[in-house]
Amino acid sequence: MGIKGIIFDMDGTLTLANVDLVAVNREIGIPDSEPILEYLDKQGEPRRSEGLKVLEKFETRAAETSKLNDGVVDVLEHVREKGIKTALLTRNSRRSVEILLKRHKLHFDVVVTREDAPPKPSPSPVKLIGEKLGIDPKDLLMVGDVHFDIFSGKAAGTKTALLCMGRKLGVVEQTADYRLDSLSELIDIINNSGEGW
Repeated sequence: MGIKGIIFDMDGTLTLANVDLVAVNREIGIPDSEPILEYLDKQGEPRRSEGLKVLEKFETRAAETSKLNDGVVDVLEHVREKGIKTALLTRNSRRSVEILLKRHKLHFDVVVTREDAPPKPSPSPVKLIGEKLGIDPKDLLMVGDVHFDIFSGKAAGTKTALLCMGRKLGVVEQTADYRLDSLSELIDIINNSGEGW
């Protein structure tokens, strides 16, 4: 048996990325170069809580208007047919995830949000998913569209697949085990994964 579980990122992987991060940064007052969660974690109260409320407002709006990426339904169907476990891992809030899952009628064996574990690129949420699924990280595949996803998976000991969709992503492309131009390419990876994949 090859892949026993696949962890999917949400924004930009399962869905078209539509959280306006520039607007979030502007409203909170965060320098554009700084990741939002990391910036807020360094702030005292009430600034941190107020910033998270602003972020959740944008995430909720994005979830309510979200569109699935091409191939998501077919890939998830194929994964289920193969008996492979699935997880969703996101830096977003649980509330926005629940809205999105309901909107698109999606189901995952495990869902981990920023309320459950330190956010990606920490390996902690990936390790948590492995524990919840009862699967060793080496038998998991982390699929995402940005460096947070790939570095988190790598640090936890999983294989990684980077969804590029025509973008040039520099060093993170060399770090990932697989480079995907579309999510549908995952089907070939699954079908060709055997022992020691």
